[in-house]
Amino acid sequence: METIRRGQVGAEVSDVQRRLGDIGLAWNADPGVFDRATEDAVRTFQQQRGLRADGVVGPETWHELVGASYRLGDRMLYLTRPLVRGDDVRDLQRRLNRLGFDAGHDDGLYGPQTFDAVREFQLNAGLLVDGIAGPTTVDVLVRFHRQHQEASAAAVRERESLRQPTRLTVAGARLMIDPARGVDDPGRAGPDGTREHEVTWRIATAIEGRLAALGAHVVLSRGPTTTPTPEDRAAHANDEDVEAILSIHLNGDRSPNARGAAATYFGTDAQISDRGRWLSELCLGAVLDVTGTADCRTHPGTMTILRASRAPAVVLEPGFLTHPDEGRQLCDPQHQQRIASALTDALARFLVGGPVPVG
Repeated sequence: METIRRGQVGAEVSDVQRRLGDIGLAWNADPGVFDRATEDAVRTFQQQRGLRADGVVGPETWHELVGASYRLGDRMLYLTRPLVRGDDVRDLQRRLNRLGFDAGHDDGLYGPQTFDAVREFQLNAGLLVDGIAGPTTVDVLVRFHRQHQEASAAAVRERESLRQPTRLTVAGARLMIDPARGVDDPGRAGPDGTREHEVTWRIATAIEGRLAALGAHVVLSRGPTTTPTPEDRAAHANDEDVEAILSIHLNGDRSPNARGAAATYFGTDAQISDRGRWLSELCLGAVLDVTGTADCRTHPGTMTILRASRAPAVVLEPGFLTHPDEGRQLCDPQHQQRIASALTDALARFLVGGPVPVG
């Protein structure tokens, strides 16, 4: 889909405004006009959902808007491609997890793990075992659901994995490096005209070379001339059964004064990925050490590469391409190599640095 942004008019804008209104974000917007009020409402929605709060309705924001309108029981939920997504799926996952059926993170995607959890629940409840969350299954699940604060099955599983012995070597590890953007979606431009997709590609391939030299199996999410969707990138990671994902983005802002590095891991208001958070802290700390830029901290989020991938993932933004000085540095090949070296060390520590303290 094409992005919908401030200044546009028409039926697409009206649809966005209607969906925002349905979830209580109908502000004083001019109907059919993507004005400042609509942009503010979109930003608020994105912040609530852990998306990049740029006020632009791109594919991720659009899918999240559509999914926000569904409540558990509104429709049949089953395994298909593309994956069924929405707030009803997220509610289903939370209920299953609270009952001890491991549906994975409450990411709102009806994937294989959620399908298996539904089948296991149906088997235990004496229902037809078909993996379809239809009216009967949902009704029984709602009646069985225990309203308390014990940790979900997915959270318990992940915390246990943090206590397990780690690798002794990077050799043999399967990793994905995701250089964000692509030629069809080049992103922002630096002070010298270098585009975001060029910078992320150079950093990603430098990391790939370093990890390959250590014996790791490294998958790049795209080529130098391709632009796969976020869904395709996550599916690629799952197909390759990678152990961790590092997605490299660059930040930007209308203010030329904005600078700093940040990292995002999977997290919602009810659940976070502990392994993803640990990976984000390692990657951000490594970048801060070599760049000396401002610490914009780690944050939970639900971007597709974080939510739709099985492996722990981090979206790392080593700086603002729109800052005059920082942007110039990010376009410098030697600076890119320093960032790549730091991130390689961070990934190695994640894999072999010992179990993460929990609790």
